[in-house]
Amino acid sequence: MRGLPPEDRLVERLSSLYRVRRRDVLLGIGDDAAVIQCAGPLAVSSDVLVEGVDFLPGSDPRRLGMKALAVNLSDLAAMGAAPLHALLALGMPPRTGLDWFDAFHDGFRAYAGEYGVAVIGGDLSASPTLFAAVTVLGRPAAAGLLTRSGGKAGDELWISGTLGAAAAGLQLLLQGYRLVGEDGIRGPSGRILRSPHAPEKRRLIRHQLSPRPMVELGTTLAEKGLATAAIDISDGLARDLHRLCRASGVGAVVDRDALPADSAISELSARLGMDPVATALYGGEDYGLLFSVPRQKAAALTRLAGRFALRRIGTVTAGPAVLLSARGRTEPIPDAGFDHFPKESA
Repeated sequence: MRGLPPEDRLVERLSSLYRVRRRDVLLGIGDDAAVIQCAGPLAVSSDVLVEGVDFLPGSDPRRLGMKALAVNLSDLAAMGAAPLHALLALGMPPRTGLDWFDAFHDGFRAYAGEYGVAVIGGDLSASPTLFAAVTVLGRPAAAGLLTRSGGKAGDELWISGTLGAAAAGLQLLLQGYRLVGEDGIRGPSGRILRSPHAPEKRRLIRHQLSPRPMVELGTTLAEKGLATAAIDISDGLARDLHRLCRASGVGAVVDRDALPADSAISELSARLGMDPVATALYGGEDYGLLFSVPRQKAAALTRLAGRFALRRIGTVTAGPAVLLSARGRTEPIPDAGFDHFPKESA
């Protein structure tokens, strides 16, 4: 493994790698600060991925680069903001090699290019723990921002995509499964899998390692005025639904049978040891969007359902209870999911 060159050499490398020619970027990587031209408000979000907390040691650096940007773009998507710029701060232990560095930025640059993001600066640091801290800036829709606080009683609750795939992918990684190249997967024994379930296992792991932020959906919802409130599903549907309801001062009833638990969780339940409904509610890191829609706009949203894999899962109520409905009975949905600072640590 090639070691890292001096910091100035790395900055020169990044300046060349992320060279941008956009009118709104007046000065990019290489100076003490980037300079951008702003016309109107900006949406700004930051997120940090820390080794051993947010990703496993030994993670594929290219996919980690993708994920570092994707989780931030997902926040902009939830606000209905179009991505513009990103800053990346990367902390690396002494063991980090140039091959790892290049692979990480190859993934980061791939997603930046795909989503139209200009990488304009950041920081590099030696660190005892590997981490990537990203800040993104986006342009709100002309029709206005989506926030968590606009939901109203009577609105319908919708989500994009399936639920639980990322959590199932993490479970497979913890069991020792690893991706190999573009199409292969290695089992805990170290052998390449040839079983009928190999493609599904690979898909679940990819969902965990390189999620797809729903940027186009978020901007569409905002531009067309279809949603009253939105949040991305990062810490689990249950936790993020509670957050949306608290911000809006409402409650919700979720239809258990409408939850789109990923089909592979049921198929692999014996291997994964995961309940599909519980995983759908509490799994986290799916990075779809959860949003509320006025009933009178449901027809317009239905026309987008196939394009964005949308599904209605419930109704906003006057609250404050957040409930799961099944077979004519309801039960509370606990405010549970991922938390960096759980009560037990207090």
